Amino acid sequence: MHARRAITTWVIAVTAVLGLSAPAQAGLRTPSVASAAAAWGSCPEADGARCTTVRVPLDRSGALAGKIDLHVARVAVASRSSPTLMYLSGGPGGAGVYEMLDVLLELPQLARKYTVIGFDQRGTGASGLLRCRALERDGRLRSTPAAERCARHLGARRAFYTTPDTVADMEAIRKAVGARTLTLLGISYGTELGLAYARAYPGRVDRLILDSVVDPDESDPFGLAGFRAMGPSLASLCPAGCRGVSADPGADLTALTAKLRATPLRGSWYDARGRRHSGTLRPIAIADLLYDADYNPALRAGVPLAVRAALDNDDAAPMLRLLAAADAYTLPSNPRDFSAGRYAAVCEETPLPWPRGTSLADRFAVARDRALALPAGTFAPFDAAVAYADEIDLCLRWPDPGQPPRAVGGAYPAVPTLLLQGQEDLRTPPEVSARVASLIAGARRLAVPGVGHAVVGSSGCGRRQLVRFVTGREVRSRCPRVPTDVPATGVPPTSFATLAPAAGLQGRIGRTVTAVDATLDFLDFALSPALNVGPEGGGLRGGSYRYGERLSLRGVVVVPGVRISGSERSSGVLALRVAGGDAAGGTLRITPRGRLSGRLSGRPVSAQLANRPPQPLGFSASAAAALSPPAARP
Repeated sequence: MHARRAITTWVIAVTAVLGLSAPAQAGLRTPSVASAAAAWGSCPEADGARCTTVRVPLDRSGALAGKIDLHVARVAVASRSSPTLMYLSGGPGGAGVYEMLDVLLELPQLARKYTVIGFDQRGTGASGLLRCRALERDGRLRSTPAAERCARHLGARRAFYTTPDTVADMEAIRKAVGARTLTLLGISYGTELGLAYARAYPGRVDRLILDSVVDPDESDPFGLAGFRAMGPSLASLCPAGCRGVSADPGADLTALTAKLRATPLRGSWYDARGRRHSGTLRPIAIADLLYDADYNPALRAGVPLAVRAALDNDDAAPMLRLLAAADAYTLPSNPRDFSAGRYAAVCEETPLPWPRGTSLADRFAVARDRALALPAGTFAPFDAAVAYADEIDLCLRWPDPGQPPRAVGGAYPAVPTLLLQGQEDLRTPPEVSARVASLIAGARRLAVPGVGHAVVGSSGCGRRQLVRFVTGREVRSRCPRVPTDVPATGVPPTSFATLAPAAGLQGRIGRTVTAVDATLDFLDFALSPALNVGPEGGGLRGGSYRYGERLSLRGVVVVPGVRISGSERSSGVLALRVAGGDAAGGTLRITPRGRLSGRLSGRPVSAQLANRPPQPLGFSASAAAALSPPAARP
């Protein structure tokens, strides 16, 4: 249950999208049946759902007084005999009712077969929201001082927001809503809850649907499965198989991070107004980018090119642009959408590289010694310092857990089980779901290439197989790759003087045409989902571009010394002005087929370019998802 790995990817926008005073949207119908124990009323999240409160003890042992009112929602079919499906939200910390409604937008068929219930887990949303304000300002949730202050603020109650507590809450909700058994649908941390409940109450589980699986028996404190998945994912996502860019993108990244550990790389990037920003490239930033790309694999598709640029040319600009595109994933969430205080569950029960009773002063040394004892290359393509910058840093000064160690192991019930796996997921890597699937008799596992974290939100095929599963039909063994829409592009040049002249041309004019070709290559990449965070952006080394109805360039610099401006005509022809200290200045026209003509340095010029005027692939469906990073996570 690592902070990078176990956070669900649902956009919390249900109220605006559903409105749900018209429950017919997404196939929802207002329930006609009231449960025997729960009194259902209106829901603040949506008019098409009904809500109730289930009161549970804070501490079921009775040693610490207090109650928690769990906020529970239901969307029901009009039948007393319909089975019940419980949605289990990710995090820990995601607002479960909002997430449940969001899932029903993707899977309205569930509300036609099941009475669907969901709840805000204790400490989240409307279920006794925990607030730790310093953590709420820490977008990466790795600040040791903020976590230490959170622990002091929560006091003794911090021990009662763990997975076993929530599993007991699930059973209390089942009884309150009058369900004999449950089908459990969990995503990310919700899968850990589902598996733990299945062990604790095997007779109460009809089916398990597990998307992005967290293993309840995980004992690795360093998240090594995620590191092992990085190289294969980079190779899998790299456009055109990385031809002309890298023979082994994982090995390239290992080499670059070793280089950056010795000497961090300085560079610049430009925003949509053409303003220059300076940055320093370090291994931890690249690691964060790879994990962020679980939510938008297009980001990861651009990494091999950016690695080669930094490794070969000491050029940080492509990687800094990718990091800037990923900035939205670091923004702190609204506490009601994602409770940072709920990260009590992480520091109370996640595996950590020091035994209970280790003094706060000795913990880091113990963790370091344990990491150093591992075989060389264990953390490739990074090192142990990157692994520390996660739960280890977060929990470094968190007091020892307030409850005894959780029991590990135990049989799972032999119930119909479907495991959905994003092949590019680093938070919950493929080897984890494969291991869990091997422990459940008859389990079906479906891995979807091109998908990161949360298959249901990314793959139509995955959603269709889930519906087939719950309706008792055969589940396909594979789904097609979900494309990133990132084109194959080359490593950007860093010097005009080293350019080879375009075919049939010579000297400065020939190199200027090659620089124009390289600029089109970059723009193809910039307008793809790898970088596209809106209709405009900055040039690689200066200027800016905009794509409204047509593409326009304002002093875009890709090759130093060559500045290009102009716009696309209604015919699709790019009309450009070329200037700059190194360039042969003049005007050019480029047809949609990449045919260049015009005058440079007063001379007529024509050439067939390798690249064509770019198309704005960034506004495809996959990019639209990237423009709305999940609000239910840090």
